[in-house]
Amino acid sequence: MQLFDSALATRRWLKVGLAVSGFLAGAVFGIVLTRLGKIVAGAPPATLGNYAWNGVVFGVMGAIVSPLVSWAALRRVPLWRTVAEPLGYALAGGTAAVVLATPVLLLVLPPLGLALGFVRLQRRYPQPHALPSSGPADER
Repeated sequence: MQLFDSALATRRWLKVGLAVSGFLAGAVFGIVLTRLGKIVAGAPPATLGNYAWNGVVFGVMGAIVSPLVSWAALRRVPLWRTVAEPLGYALAGGTAAVVLATPVLLLVLPPLGLALGFVRLQRRYPQPHALPSSGPADER
């Protein structure tokens, strides 16, 4: 019966793990982005409700995006890197927006950093069918 197949159970646990880790990474990103946004905008400090709302919203987005990107484009990448590196690049983009003190860059640089993290991982760990061929094996 397919319901009790161990290979499918492993995939389910991987998907759940990716969703949970994506939620946690998205929540961290939302909380840090809230603080950075308040600094760049010169707004009063955020309330606990602001942090909670942004943590949940970005967490849900991370829980949806992380398994999709990991299974579609980053199958050969170690799982911890599919979460940690794009998060690091996104936070670096947010920090750059704060350093440059340009509020509009806070909307551009973190998603750009996230995309750059995904692209970098995809190039670092190419799919096996995308590897360049050196010609037929019987040629010498």
